[in-house]
Amino acid sequence: VRSRRALRGRDGMEHPRVFIWGPLEARLQSADVIILGGLVETVWPPAAEPGPWLSRPMRAAIGLPSPEEAVGLAAHDFLSAAVSAPAVILSCPDRRDGAPAVPARWLVRLETLLNGTGAGLPVHAATDWVRGLDRPHGPARPSPSPRPCPPVAVRPSRLSVTEIETWLRDPYAIYAKHILRLTALDPLEQETDAADYGNVVHEAMSTFFRQHGAAWPDDADTLLRRVMRIALASSFARPALAAWWEPRLDRIAGWVAEIERGRREAMGVTAVETEKRGYVDIQRPGRRFRLVGQADRIERREDDRLAIVDYKTGQVPSVKAMESGWAPQLPLEAAMAGIGGFGPEMRAPAVELIYWHLTGGFRPGEIKALMDKKNDELTNAVENAIRGLEKLIDHYDEPDRCYLARPYPALTPRFSDYTQLARVAEWSAAAVSDDEGAAV
Repeated sequence: VRSRRALRGRDGMEHPRVFIWGPLEARLQSADVIILGGLVETVWPPAAEPGPWLSRPMRAAIGLPSPEEAVGLAAHDFLSAAVSAPAVILSCPDRRDGAPAVPARWLVRLETLLNGTGAGLPVHAATDWVRGLDRPHGPARPSPSPRPCPPVAVRPSRLSVTEIETWLRDPYAIYAKHILRLTALDPLEQETDAADYGNVVHEAMSTFFRQHGAAWPDDADTLLRRVMRIALASSFARPALAAWWEPRLDRIAGWVAEIERGRREAMGVTAVETEKRGYVDIQRPGRRFRLVGQADRIERREDDRLAIVDYKTGQVPSVKAMESGWAPQLPLEAAMAGIGGFGPEMRAPAVELIYWHLTGGFRPGEIKALMDKKNDELTNAVENAIRGLEKLIDHYDEPDRCYLARPYPALTPRFSDYTQLARVAEWSAAAVSDDEGAAV
């Protein structure tokens, strides 16, 4: 019982008059005032679910109780708590988890019965207290979008190729991460999600190509499946999730083996580097800016030119975004390779920049190429990327240049750790964007 009490006051002491009880604890004790909270369907009473493994006839055949018995027990708990104190407050939220809430069935019946007799449930003063907390003092003024303009000396001088896209689309995120040095905390009881699936795929692909490199094995399909399963086992995914991911990884392995075999036959590959780290220093007036990156895969061909491959298990940038400069990751990696940023062994012009979209679904994989078979346009895109980055660096070296939050509403990133910090919901509906920033 003590473990369920609300901790209040100093030094973690329990509040002498406020307790948080479950239904069983409430049956065994009494209080002057009892608040029955969460009186909505699926909570009190809970949803009557038979579970994923046994149907209702199967439960009855082996003598298990009906799921509806939980509703009866909840009704018993409700009645016991509702008559156990001189004053009882029935609390039902209007919304739950951001969606409209449905009041519990017996609360609706009780209110209907009282209304039929000319009576009714009196409204507690707490509703007015809540409205008072939300009511502003004076006229409401929407919060403007943040416009931080930090000193030039503290502005970032080192970013990764993936962060350049963030710098273009949501400069405030760069400000919060690299100037304020704020990092988002993982949520409590964080579940395995798509990011973990992507990590498994990246780890398996990196391990396989690091082991075999330019020498393509005859049984690549079998070997890659084995590596995929080793990476899956190392992820410690729960058994149900691993069983869901395993066939998808097998389909990815088969697709990669088939596609790569065709690529090797069409073009000779003399060297392969995976998870290759590199950097280049870009000298600008008054300071030096360092661009860092890690390429998923770089291949050197027999003609001494490069192919750069990036694996994606989630959304892949559109060709339009890549060609217009709003998704500059691959062109910047190609620019780094061209000036030796990934080492002298991989210093060469790139003739192929491609994304491999690896989902393992109905279509296990898909290739998206930048400027496919248009070498002149690809060369121009790489040159424009580095010139655009220089322009962007100079742009944010101006003392009065602010790090705006989402300056281009149509081009905002899908996910950001700093949306709440920037209070986007408060100002985005009526905000008018300033024309700041420049696409690489």
